[in-house]
Amino acid sequence: MAHSPSLRILADANIPHVHEAFGTLGTVTLAPGRAVSASEVQAADVLLIRSVTEVDAALVHDQALQFVGSATIGTDHVDQDLLRQRGIPFAHAPGSNADSVADYVLTALLHHAVRTGTDLPTRTVGVIGCGNTGSRVARRCEALGCRVLRNDPPRAKNEPEHANLFVSLDTLLKEADIISLHVPLTTGGPHATRHLLDTDVVAAMQPATWLVNTSRGAVVEANAVRNGLHNGPIGALLFDVWPGEPAPAPDLIRDAAIATPHIAGYAYDGKVRGTHMLYQALCNVLDRPATWQPNDVLSAHAPATWHLAPPSARWPRTEAWHALAQQAYTIAEDDRRMRALASHPPKERAKAFAELRRTYPIRREMNRYAVAANSLLPAWHQPVSTGLTMQLTMPGATSSHMRST
Repeated sequence: MAHSPSLRILADANIPHVHEAFGTLGTVTLAPGRAVSASEVQAADVLLIRSVTEVDAALVHDQALQFVGSATIGTDHVDQDLLRQRGIPFAHAPGSNADSVADYVLTALLHHAVRTGTDLPTRTVGVIGCGNTGSRVARRCEALGCRVLRNDPPRAKNEPEHANLFVSLDTLLKEADIISLHVPLTTGGPHATRHLLDTDVVAAMQPATWLVNTSRGAVVEANAVRNGLHNGPIGALLFDVWPGEPAPAPDLIRDAAIATPHIAGYAYDGKVRGTHMLYQALCNVLDRPATWQPNDVLSAHAPATWHLAPPSARWPRTEAWHALAQQAYTIAEDDRRMRALASHPPKERAKAFAELRRTYPIRREMNRYAVAANSLLPAWHQPVSTGLTMQLTMPGATSSHMRST
């Protein structure tokens, strides 16, 4: 593609540092993701979006777009066949926020475990969908000492050498007492995931199962989950994504053990990483050198590492790990803000939901945090370093950047 100095770039206003990254490639115009119009796209050469913008024939008529990029892991909001037919290059950001989502899942599980007096390593975690994110969640739960069951039919079929790594959905439902969803939203084919958790699947769960959803709201069927929570085997909902977004049902918000506004993947590091991946992809299409580097903005917002206050060696292990996790990410604050939405009528609830996402405060990935190794029991080193992905520093390491419980 020949580069024009007047390249017109239309971008979702929630993509961070889009001006810094893309400004040298053209003129950047920002728009609310849910309100991007066909007329705005008509006037653009490049479209940069997140998951709230549906890229379909209604949005892309006969526009001569030269590039579409989505700063997200998922692509269910983009008609890629349409773009291919039009000869429009497309890129997204697989894996960009996988660590952020895994941080969220581990924090949510530890938070609910402490609240319910549960020793988390005694639980069996079933991970449905083992791509970039699900694989991280599985590995990190194992590092905490949990037994982990992995279910991913496409991978089990396409990777026969790893077939023994995966179990059937039936096996997972029979043996797991925590289920975490990490599948893309698909509506066709042999492994469609839309309403994957329907009445039959919910009924097959173990009693008092914790259900975690950070994938897509439509992966679960709302009434099936609602009935499972009140009359069946679901013991707790830990939901970041919701049926009916951006206006989740008030009763589901109120009844969830943890309720957050689709922000599991919103750690600042992952969002900036997604911007950089799209920037690199566009530079490749333009045959231009990529000069903008994400570390320039990441380092401007925080020290390279925060050193955390260690938990007492006398505490139970789950409480100790939670004490570290909450210093990096206080999930209770996101839950508190989300619960206020339950009292709003639908239109106001949708606006408030979008506003929570738009104004989400900067949160950093857990791998930015460190704790002195000699302040922890040796048995906690692996759970903290691999499970929480926090750095273990050696004696004598100091920093003025301390966080305390």
